[in-house]
Amino acid sequence: MNIFSGIEYKILKDVNLDRKYNGIEYDSRKIKENYIFVAFEGANVDGHDYIDSAVKNGATCIIVSKEVEMKHNVSYVLIEEIRHKLGYIASNFYEWPQRKLKIIGVTGTNGKTSSTYMIEKLMGDIPVTRIGTIEYKVGDEVFDAVNTTPESLDLIKIFDKTLKKKIEYVVMEVSSHSLELGRVDVIDFDCALFTNLTQDHLDYHLTMENYFQAKRKLFLKLKDKNDSVINIDDNYGKRLYDEFIVDNPEIISYGIDGGDLEGEYLDDGYIDIKYKEQVEKVKFALLGDFNLYNTLGAIGIALKIGISMEEILKRVSNIKAAPGRFEALNCGQDYKVIVDYAHTPDALVNVIVAARNIKNVNRIITIFGCGGDRDRTKRPIMAKVVEDLSDIIILTSDNPRTENPEQIFTDVKKGFIKSDDYIFEPDREKAIKAAVNMAEKNDIILITGKGHETYHIIGTKKWHFDDKEIARREIVRRKMVENVN
Repeated sequence: MNIFSGIEYKILKDVNLDRKYNGIEYDSRKIKENYIFVAFEGANVDGHDYIDSAVKNGATCIIVSKEVEMKHNVSYVLIEEIRHKLGYIASNFYEWPQRKLKIIGVTGTNGKTSSTYMIEKLMGDIPVTRIGTIEYKVGDEVFDAVNTTPESLDLIKIFDKTLKKKIEYVVMEVSSHSLELGRVDVIDFDCALFTNLTQDHLDYHLTMENYFQAKRKLFLKLKDKNDSVINIDDNYGKRLYDEFIVDNPEIISYGIDGGDLEGEYLDDGYIDIKYKEQVEKVKFALLGDFNLYNTLGAIGIALKIGISMEEILKRVSNIKAAPGRFEALNCGQDYKVIVDYAHTPDALVNVIVAARNIKNVNRIITIFGCGGDRDRTKRPIMAKVVEDLSDIIILTSDNPRTENPEQIFTDVKKGFIKSDDYIFEPDREKAIKAAVNMAEKNDIILITGKGHETYHIIGTKKWHFDDKEIARREIVRRKMVENVN
């Protein structure tokens, strides 16, 4: 087995380099006896600083991306742009498991996570590996998610585990970062879904055009572009569709305003689904156009992999929201509390409008913040969205990371037109408590930004924090006080 097959490399030091290795890792803490250690420079950490630790833990081959002092009696191999080559090394090591799988990629700004959950649900009893923001799931085995799309080495390991469990299908979120950084370079996708494209990640991509071009790369990696499913109500989706449909007539388009697949909300918890001139009325438990869009996209993918529309429609009624996606917390209170991951302007519009459309709603109380070390340009836009659509606004903290929270709040406040018509509570726990205590009958409290997350990032450290946990505690606490009084 030549793990360097297909890539350029330079042997700096050969100490039985052709031996059979027991494993490969880029985290020195995971290195065991006779492992390969891959040292690359990350955004915050340089793996070359951990070569000593890796050798101490048992590494017998070190792959570097720059010249280093070769003070250990192990092999050293130099590979430039190692981040983009890691997938090839891992694939060679694990014998290309992805080639024996059917891999479905989902990309877009919003809706990726919900779409992967829905696709899995529509696949019924077919075992699936699902990879995304919330978790990595291989059959019935679940792992914590580090990135929306894992590093290429971790992806290949997941594929290898999938193959060993005799699972055929992988449904995965494909982020723009992963497409730009080469994490999915070694994957040829069987199907791809485009949900939408709205402002996000401009701290990385700089322009919306760059962001779009990154997303577009997924469709260039399809085995057959006919196996695309694209939201044409989205301007960027329509652009993608128009580019590829001429030579790929079997692409499925979808939308509420048009497409091969169309959907429409009806009264009393039903939707109409139209496909090939046939219209079917289906019971549907989820609220909001964004959930209908995600469902239509998932239906398109299910059709592409050969599931009949009859079977799909039976399963649509059982679709539930993904964790932290417009998730309602019911502790017997007479007002609603909904937790959602919305952290972009478009996502905030979607969830607030969906809440506004709930029957007999009184006031919308929106808790929101903006993440640190991320796209600063969207902050005032988010503020304006919340101000325009909410009755009461509570501005709070949301993962400031290494950025000064005061700078974040300053950026956000620039978007408020009514300069003082909001509540400023930087302590997120106190913000949730304040919202619960002010809620009246039929109010809706929207706690946005974190969704499924169970942490708060301050500096470089993660602290336990769960919006749902805090909200439930405060709801129960208020009820207990009211009962005493």
